[in-house]
Amino acid sequence: MIAAFADFGGVTNITQDFERQRQLLEGPVEQARRLGLFDPNSDIRKSISATMEAQQAYERRFRLPETMELGRIAHEAMELASLARAVLGTDDRLQAAMASMRSPWLQIEESLVSAKAFSEIVAMGRGIESRPAFDHLFASALRPGLGDWRDLLTPTPEQLIDPVLRSGFYVERGFDPDLTDFTPMAFDESLRIASLREPVATEGPNEQEDGFVRAKEGFDRLQRFEVALRRFIERVMQAAFGDDWMKRQLPAKMLDAWIDKRDKAVKAGYTEQPLIDYADFTDYRAIIERQDNWNAVFKPVFGRAEDVRESFQRLFPIRITTMHARLITRDDELLLLVETKRVLNAIRGQ
Repeated sequence: MIAAFADFGGVTNITQDFERQRQLLEGPVEQARRLGLFDPNSDIRKSISATMEAQQAYERRFRLPETMELGRIAHEAMELASLARAVLGTDDRLQAAMASMRSPWLQIEESLVSAKAFSEIVAMGRGIESRPAFDHLFASALRPGLGDWRDLLTPTPEQLIDPVLRSGFYVERGFDPDLTDFTPMAFDESLRIASLREPVATEGPNEQEDGFVRAKEGFDRLQRFEVALRRFIERVMQAAFGDDWMKRQLPAKMLDAWIDKRDKAVKAGYTEQPLIDYADFTDYRAIIERQDNWNAVFKPVFGRAEDVRESFQRLFPIRITTMHARLITRDDELLLLVETKRVLNAIRGQ
C-alpha cells in the first residue's frame, strides 16, 4: 500500500512538472505563431529563410586550399603584403600558418585577396608579439591595412553608432575591408593563429557570428584595458612627480572634472573609487601627450607621440560603440584587438 502510494506521488510530480513545462512553453509558442514563424508563407519566415540562404551562399564562396598549392599561395601573398614581408620574413612561416587553418577561408574567385588579407592579420599579431609594440617601422607598416589615424578625428555620433556609417568612416581613414572578408569562423580562427585572440579548445560554430557576443567581449576587453592603463599612468606619474602629481601634471580643468564626477557618484550611493577611475577615455591621451609628461615619462614607453595618438584614435569609435550598447563588427574587433594589445604590451614592458 505504501509502495503504491509512493508510486502515485511520483506520477503526480511528473504530471505537475509536465504541466509547468507546458505552461512555460505556451507563451513563446503562441508568440511565435502570431509572428508567423510556423507559416512558411509569412513575411518574417521568408525573411529568415532569405537571410540563411544568403549566409550559406556567402560561405560557399570559400574553400580550404589544397596542400600542394599552399607554397604558391603563400609566396604570392608575401609579394603583395608588405607587413607580412617585414614581420614573417619567409614564405615558410606564412605557409605553416595557412596550413593550420581548419575553416574554409580562401575565396574561390578571389584567392589572392584572401591570402593577402590572411597574411596581414597573421603579421599584425606576430609583429606585436615579436618586436616593440610602438616600433616606428611597424607602426608605419600597419597603416596600409588599418588606415592612417594620426590626424585628430571629428566624427559625428551618428557615424560611430551606426555600423554601416562606422565602417564607411574606417574606409575613409584607409582601413582595408578585405582584412575582415571571411566567414565568422575563419576570421575568428585567423585571429587565434595570429595570437590576437586567446586559443580555446572548442567553440560553437555560430558564436563569433553573433554581434552581441562580440559586443560583450569588446566591452569586457575595453574595461580591462582601461583599468590596466589607469594603474600604469598612476604608477609612473607618481614615481616621476610625487604623490600630488594630479595637482600639477593634469591638463587644465581635468582634475576638477574628476572630483565632480566622484562627488556625484558618491552622493548617488556608489562606493568611492581612486580618483583616476573617473577619467574619460580621451583623458588618457591628453595626459600622455602633455609635453612635460611626455618627455619625462611616456616617450621611453611609446617612442613617438603621433603613433600613440593613432592607437588611441583607432580605439575611440569602438569605445563609443560599446558605451551605447551597439553591435561590434569584425572591423571593430580587429582594430580593438590590435590596438589594445599594442598598448598593453608597451606598458607591461615598463
